Amino acid sequence: MQNDVGAALAAIEGRFAMPFIWGSDANDCISAMAVVVRAHSGYDPIAGLEWSNQAEGEALIAALGGLEAAISSRMTEIEPAMAQRFDAALVALPDGHAVMIVEGDSLVGPGPRRQMRLPRRRMLKAWTARGRM
Repeated sequence: MQNDVGAALAAIEGRFAMPFIWGSDANDCISAMAVVVRAHSGYDPIAGLEWSNQAEGEALIAALGGLEAAISSRMTEIEPAMAQRFDAALVALPDGHAVMIVEGDSLVGPGPRRQMRLPRRRMLKAWTARGRM
């Protein structure tokens, strides 16, 4: 594990003003999480997966058994209380579930106009940034 804090912080900062856009190379919740995890640990949780729009993304998530199952197939689930900086977190939003990055006391992920932050207590599940163990 490379544990590159500077690269992970730069990845988060680089996406600050980006709106939510579906795509494995864009800025939806999964691709944004993957960019930070890759920058921090060197592990790519979406290696080999591609989608370019909402329909493709939703179809891929459904084929993998839903959002939680999709993340769990690629990363090791941990107790939310054990989640560390740059781990992935599942949260409930008014329009469904999303994956965010643990920043410490807050979670960060793409929002409609730019990044949004939520309190850590909103975390429902967590996965380690170290990938599958």
